Amino acid sequence: MAPSSAPTEAQSKTSTFKNKYRLAFLLLILLLLTALALRQQTAMTRNLLSSLSNDSFEQQQSLSGGFPPSGDEADLIIRRSFEQSYAHILPCEKTSWNEIDSGITKECMKQTRDHIISENVTVPWWFQTLLRDILGSGGGVYAPWHHFYTTKPPFHFCTVGKVATTEWRRVFCKLNAQDCIDGSASCRRNCTWRTTKDMPADAPWAVFVRDPLERLLSGYLDKCYNPMTRRNQGHCEPNVVFSPMKGLVTAQNKAYPNLLDSLDIEGQEKAMFGAYVDVLPLKWNVHFVPQAMFCDLHRNIKNYDFVGNMGKDFYFDLDRMANQFGGQLPNVLNNTFGYGDHVKSGNHENTGKQGSGHAMHTPAKVARFYTARTVRKALEYLSIDYVTLGLEVPEWARQMLREESSSIATYQ
Repeated sequence: MAPSSAPTEAQSKTSTFKNKYRLAFLLLILLLLTALALRQQTAMTRNLLSSLSNDSFEQQQSLSGGFPPSGDEADLIIRRSFEQSYAHILPCEKTSWNEIDSGITKECMKQTRDHIISENVTVPWWFQTLLRDILGSGGGVYAPWHHFYTTKPPFHFCTVGKVATTEWRRVFCKLNAQDCIDGSASCRRNCTWRTTKDMPADAPWAVFVRDPLERLLSGYLDKCYNPMTRRNQGHCEPNVVFSPMKGLVTAQNKAYPNLLDSLDIEGQEKAMFGAYVDVLPLKWNVHFVPQAMFCDLHRNIKNYDFVGNMGKDFYFDLDRMANQFGGQLPNVLNNTFGYGDHVKSGNHENTGKQGSGHAMHTPAKVARFYTARTVRKALEYLSIDYVTLGLEVPEWARQMLREESSSIATYQ
């Protein structure tokens, strides 16, 4: 038996050596393919940036009052996206400025939609679905609850979803409290956001806006992150993906499954947020629609008497608003937002709503959910906010794009 075992052992060693050789060879091929793919991606990125920098943006400049040329990738993405989509919005022949009725703005946007369809204008698919959803039944963008007004002191206010809407409702309930004493039919739960008194014709207009990237993440954390919230509110759309409603059945007449129930998503914040941003335009929810679409801000924000920003100087903008309009507004704003102590201490930091899981007051939160890819996609969808509302791309987002570009360059 001994003589026959020696060749078997030698054959085994030879087979092991061959397997190791094959594995090393496969790994070498894989590394070469990876390097080639990275090289091609770098070349494509450079070509994209080159083509973007040569694109005409005269129409964008005329709409926004001038968008400065820049070699920064974030600015180039915004410029390119805006020209391909929002720049096709037609002028509104009937002015919507100072109109209580939002019907004018909706009719004007319908003209844009009809023009794109009838003239077969090429626009991105997500812009087509945006027009479909904001103009469709239940879109919410042109609903009257985005327009608050009061006579104490007299001013109009455009409220935008995920820009402290809950707090602004409290503010106007307090300002209009007297209107509900007599049991006015316009009051619900002893509150009205729109005074029953006649508004002065020259009453000023005010609005607060917010960085679009932070607003998008705040909406996701508020409406999508918690499974219970997804099911109860139904605002994390499309619901067929994130929380199918009862009664939704498959072609086999079986209850449509919840696609997230069987997934272990612990520690997968970047992947899940990225997945949501990818499919968001399949059904635009009002909480994620660009801010510029509300109250026709993309046309009219230049006419507003006060524009605040829900950023690091939020409390100082509240103080500026209180001083500008006066009356009981300073006390009501301070009771609602507690801005007074921050202003006195010179604290230029928006600490957010205490106890809120979707407040954006820590840089670590955006780093936990965003990737460079998600930033690019979000800038594309929300380019109109940066172009028409005078908002700046936050430095953390620019840095995220730069770091990825640098890492790609090292593989050349």
